[in-house]
Amino acid sequence: MFSDSHAHFFMIFQRNEGDTSFLHTMKERNFKFAMDIGTQPGDLKERQKFISDVFSDKIQGQMPGLMHGQMTMQATVHEPERFPDFMHFAAGLWPHAESIADPENALAALKTDIDTLFLQKAEAEKTNSGKPFYCGLGECGLDRYWNGPAAEKRGGDLNSEEKGTSDIEGEEFLFKEQLKIAKEKNLSVIVHSRDAYEDTLKCIDEVGHHKGIIHCYSYGLKEAYTFLERGWYISFPGNVTYAKKQADKDRIAELVKAIPADKLLLETDAPYLAPVPFRGKINTPLLIEYTYAAVSEILGKSMEALAEQIYQNCCSCFLVR
Repeated sequence: MFSDSHAHFFMIFQRNEGDTSFLHTMKERNFKFAMDIGTQPGDLKERQKFISDVFSDKIQGQMPGLMHGQMTMQATVHEPERFPDFMHFAAGLWPHAESIADPENALAALKTDIDTLFLQKAEAEKTNSGKPFYCGLGECGLDRYWNGPAAEKRGGDLNSEEKGTSDIEGEEFLFKEQLKIAKEKNLSVIVHSRDAYEDTLKCIDEVGHHKGIIHCYSYGLKEAYTFLERGWYISFPGNVTYAKKQADKDRIAELVKAIPADKLLLETDAPYLAPVPFRGKINTPLLIEYTYAAVSEILGKSMEALAEQIYQNCCSCFLVR
């Protein structure tokens, strides 16, 4: 019954020793919605082929080459009906140093991926399956933990040996160009914003596209109101379960309660940010029930009612009109 607005399915597979059972379990447990998020130039077709092969039983057990990121499979455009009903896809460029250094090629690859999503949308409409088509652009944004003045001190990003970059202007350019693509296509944007509130707001205001999600929300109440006033959704991951001190629990509760019901989303950001009691472990969408439990307690709402609300919000956010 759960929905996960943000997960990285191939990364889960890589970090979890090639285990694909979580995907089959999601289907067995009747997951209603899951958005597979893009981070690299041109990664959509490969991610889709991975999911398609899992559910056609072409990938079983451990595949060392795949687990180490070597996508050797021939990637082709896949029809939406080849994926389970709960599975949906986004394409975007995380602010990696490589993409920032070569925005022309990175953006060209992204545009190809977006075109693929729209081809799939047309195919879905042509087959008259009756199932709405959901997709988005992301994740993209600004990360001033890995990038900026501290870049030289960082040992590399979360996914590779690549180091951050001090090129803040290039990072903002890459973000704004993606916002422009989303505006042109009327797509919701999945925004990654870490230690970069003011510059994130500046970029989205300059482009004037206020449609999407501030994912893995990490700012305060005042900042949340600023995003909400512009129409953004706010998404919380498993870190809402991390607080130990009562003051921190109260702060999180106040923040969660401040988000209008129709603008609230929940996510795993799997394989990262596993909720308590699995903090520090590899996260999968199967663990999102612990985040739902924490938020339902804060809101005084049943798990079932919260799950239905989050599902409706996912559909409203990602529907391509």
